Amino acid sequence: MSVQQSKDLLATQAFSDEVNVSRAIDNYMEASRKDLRDDFDFARWEVHRSTHRYWRHIAGLTGSRMVLGMTTPLLYVIALSVGVCSYESAFEAGALPAGFPDLEIKAKELFGLTSFALSLLLVFRTNASYERWDGARKMWASVVNRSRDFGLTYMPAEQAELRVMLCRWVPAFSKTLMCHLRNEHEPAKELQGILLPHEIAAVCKSTHRPNYVLQVLAQIVKTGKAGVGPTLRMEDNITNFEDCLGGCERILRTPVPLYYARHTSRFMIIWLTLLPFTLWPTCGWSTVPLVTIISFLLLGIKEITITIEEPFSILALEAISNTALADVRELEAMHNVVPQRGDEAVPAFSATDMVAMALLGSSANGSNGAGAHALNGNGAASGVQYAQAAKQLPK
Repeated sequence: MSVQQSKDLLATQAFSDEVNVSRAIDNYMEASRKDLRDDFDFARWEVHRSTHRYWRHIAGLTGSRMVLGMTTPLLYVIALSVGVCSYESAFEAGALPAGFPDLEIKAKELFGLTSFALSLLLVFRTNASYERWDGARKMWASVVNRSRDFGLTYMPAEQAELRVMLCRWVPAFSKTLMCHLRNEHEPAKELQGILLPHEIAAVCKSTHRPNYVLQVLAQIVKTGKAGVGPTLRMEDNITNFEDCLGGCERILRTPVPLYYARHTSRFMIIWLTLLPFTLWPTCGWSTVPLVTIISFLLLGIKEITITIEEPFSILALEAISNTALADVRELEAMHNVVPQRGDEAVPAFSATDMVAMALLGSSANGSNGAGAHALNGNGAASGVQYAQAAKQLPK
C-alpha cells in the first residue's frame, strides 16, 4: 500500500468515526426527548420556584442535553477562535512569511447591523416554535375537558350498555391519538384494559385509528337516542375531538417553513465564523472564551426552537391521556354509584343520590319523598342512604 493510499484510508476512517459519533449523538438526542416530558405537581412547582434554581441550572450544564446537541458547532467555533488568535499573534510578532495578510475585520458597524437581523430571526423562530408547543398543549387540554364532559353520562338510564361503552371509547380516543402522533407506542398495548379484546383488534386493523374511534363514538350517540339536548352536546364533543385531531396533525406534518430554519442556521454559522476576526483587535486571546460564551447563548436559543417545534414527543401525553381515562371512569362511577373515599363512617352519596335527597328535603313537610325516590337511579338500594340523609336535614 502506497503512502498516499494510507493517508486516504486514514482520512476515510477518521471521517467514518466522525459520522458515527454524530449519529450516536443524534440517536441520544432523539431518545432523550422522553426525559423532557414533565408532568408538574405541587412538589415540582416548589422546586421550580426555588431561589437556588440559578445555581442548580448552572451545575446542570455538565450533563445538559442542550449542550450535547450543540457540540459540533461549538467545537467548530472554539477551534476557529483558537486558530484566528494564533494566526493574529504570529502576524503581529512578524513570525509569518511576507505576503500573509492581516485577517482582522475593522468594519464593526456592519457586523452590528447583521446582529440586529440575526436577533429578529431568532425571535421569530422562538415565537413560532413556542406557539406550536402551546397550541398542542391547549388542544390536548381540550381533549381532556371534552372527555370529562362525556363522563357526565348523558345517556339515559335504560341505555346502560351504551353508557358503559361510551365511557370505554371516550378515553380510547386520547390513547389512539397519542399513538397516532408518535412512532413509539403499540396501540394494542395502550388500549389494554380500556377496550374489549375484539374492540382493540378492530381499532388496530383500521388505517386511521383516531378516525375509527370517532366513528364508533358517533354511532353510539346516534343509537343512544338521548334526546335533542344531550345528543347535540355529545355531537359537539365529537366535533371538538375531530378539530383537535386535525390541529395536531397539522402541527406534526407541517414544520415552521424550512426556509427560516435553513437561513437561520446559515446566518448564525457565518456570523459566528466572522466573530473572532472582529473581537481580536480589542480582546486579544480573550476572544476564545468570549466567542465560546456568545456561541453557547445563541446556539442554545436555536436548539430550544428545534426542540419544541415538534411538541408531541416532549409533551407528557401519557399523563394527559391517563387523566382523561381516570376522570371519565370516576365521573361515570359517581353518577349512580356511591364513591368510596375517605372515612367510611361518613355517609357518601352518588350524584343522582344528592339530587334526589335535595328533592326529598324540599318535600319533607307533608310528603313521604316518594317522588324524589323515584328519581333515584339506584332504586330501592339507596333507601337506607335516604333515611340517613333525612335525619340530617334541617327541620
